[in-house]
Amino acid sequence: MTGKVPVDRTIADGYGFVFRNFLSILGIVWLPYLVFAILCAGLVWLIAPGLPRMILMHELDMTTIIDLSRLAVLVAVLGFVTGCMVTVGVQTKALGLHPRPVWFYYSLGAPVWRMAGAFFLAGIVVFLIALVTAGVCVAIWYAADRLGDAAGIVHIADVCAGAAFILYILIRLLFFLPAVVVAEGTIGLERAWILGGHNFWRIVIVVVAIVLPVAIVFHLLFWALFGPLAGLPMGVHMSLREIMRAALQLGAASPFALLFQILERIVLVGVTNGAAASATSTWRRPVAAPTSSAPCRARSSRSSRRTGRPWRPATRSSCSRR
Repeated sequence: MTGKVPVDRTIADGYGFVFRNFLSILGIVWLPYLVFAILCAGLVWLIAPGLPRMILMHELDMTTIIDLSRLAVLVAVLGFVTGCMVTVGVQTKALGLHPRPVWFYYSLGAPVWRMAGAFFLAGIVVFLIALVTAGVCVAIWYAADRLGDAAGIVHIADVCAGAAFILYILIRLLFFLPAVVVAEGTIGLERAWILGGHNFWRIVIVVVAIVLPVAIVFHLLFWALFGPLAGLPMGVHMSLREIMRAALQLGAASPFALLFQILERIVLVGVTNGAAASATSTWRRPVAAPTSSAPCRARSSRSSRRTGRPWRPATRSSCSRR
């Protein structure tokens, strides 16, 4: 049985966590992503060592792009593990399990792999549900063709209902998952799903209230400082090679734009994990502290074995004297 997510407190705690612990969040994030960037740069250098020269000389060809695309899966796996690592670090801080300031953080311990396993299994669950939902929607779509003029309305309702159901699964399953994995030390899919029960619209309000303002503010500042799309000359007339060349040139020429987007990512990671930790703290399972009678019982048991007399429970006064 679960209670209701306190919407106002959860939103306030999410923003408060970022403002109070921004330097610690930065300390958690910078080293994992630095190592990730170094690994990616090393892989690119092994595959296409002349890539920087090609970008500067405007000589990027399709062969190089195809070679780089072979790294997509490996880079995605590295990025996934890095994201799980950062999530564990930030969530640990948000739950109050690491009260001191954090200046650097890097871990490949069990909690990181537990988080990766939880997200991976959640992804499989969502994918299978989405696959079944898509099949049902397709069947309804073709069955609605027999309705004549009403088919268009049924098609729209069919697509909206399928998308809404998948969104419901995503929000209910994933909102509490990072906090449950860190706080309870388990994969926690069932626990996260239970905590999300009867809280869907509250979670939606929280997510909108913490993500949308941050995204709007950072995008407005980004456009004000670097222009819309940072001056990327996109157009329907451009080929894939021209688009890739323009994007790579933009990334090489606008490091401040990249840093600005990294800053937005740090704030979003902090505010979402802070909100999830605040909402989960309402139902965290307390760890029972050992009672004072346990040591007395152990000592009395050892004494009874030595003397041969039967053991009797020790009183509070005798425990305190010992």
